[in-house]
Amino acid sequence: MNLYQTRDFGEKINATIQYAVKQIRSLSTALLYIAGAPALIAGIASGMASASMLSTQPTGVNTPRMNSWMIQQLSSPYYLVAIVFALFIPLLVNLTVYSHLKVYNRNPGEPVTVEAVWAEVQNAFGRAIITWLVVGILVIAATLFFLIPGIYLGVVFSLALAVVVLEDGSASTFMGRCFELIRDHWWSTFGLIIIISFIAYILSFAFNVPAAGVSMMVALKLVPSMPVYVTILTSILSTVGSVVVSSLIALGIAFQYFNLVELRDGRSILSAIDSIGSSTPPPIPRSSDEGDY
Repeated sequence: MNLYQTRDFGEKINATIQYAVKQIRSLSTALLYIAGAPALIAGIASGMASASMLSTQPTGVNTPRMNSWMIQQLSSPYYLVAIVFALFIPLLVNLTVYSHLKVYNRNPGEPVTVEAVWAEVQNAFGRAIITWLVVGILVIAATLFFLIPGIYLGVVFSLALAVVVLEDGSASTFMGRCFELIRDHWWSTFGLIIIISFIAYILSFAFNVPAAGVSMMVALKLVPSMPVYVTILTSILSTVGSVVVSSLIALGIAFQYFNLVELRDGRSILSAIDSIGSSTPPPIPRSSDEGDY
């Protein structure tokens, strides 16, 4: 698959699904090794917190008592551990997906190994954390100021980690590059994020329904005593679902990034020119535009 080429809206969705299916073994293995540990810890901690919360839930509608109970549960060590590790999951998933794509593009036709992906993740990790924090602060501040600027910046900076990993960008240069790439293509990026997020949201039901079902049965007293391990297992399944969903969204954004880079820089065409005279020149992408999006 040629990554750097212009694609219309439907082709980006198809490329996302096609890459996920064809690379499911190597990509899932990389996600398991790199993002699996924090996902597992977050899942166990969340399950323990939910089990504790459900087992000590007060009866009746006494508001002060209920508020005190809620504050106590939300400040429990289990919840704090779950939140801390859960914050790292999207970052590690994005880094893994973009690093996988980078290795795939660098060594076409060769299998993508976990070692190669991990090396790229390590290379970009420091820059990615700073970028992640800067983006979070800017988007949250813009959203609190007014909702529309927050949405606008969120779409623009959706390309930030792709720039950091795939272009070896830094926290000081990613903003300019994001604005450069997304110029005149904000709506296409926004539309793609909405559609791919909706697809991921539908898929997430398969992972979240068991945990929601267990919580409902305990809350309604349908099960006298729910084993703690059941709550933990369903919570882990839900956390694994967040990894799958995040990776699919990251892939969709990546193919929008490849599309925008090709539109702005003509990267694959320049590569084809540089390879004139070689025995296996890379394919030159078609020149059609993005269609409606």
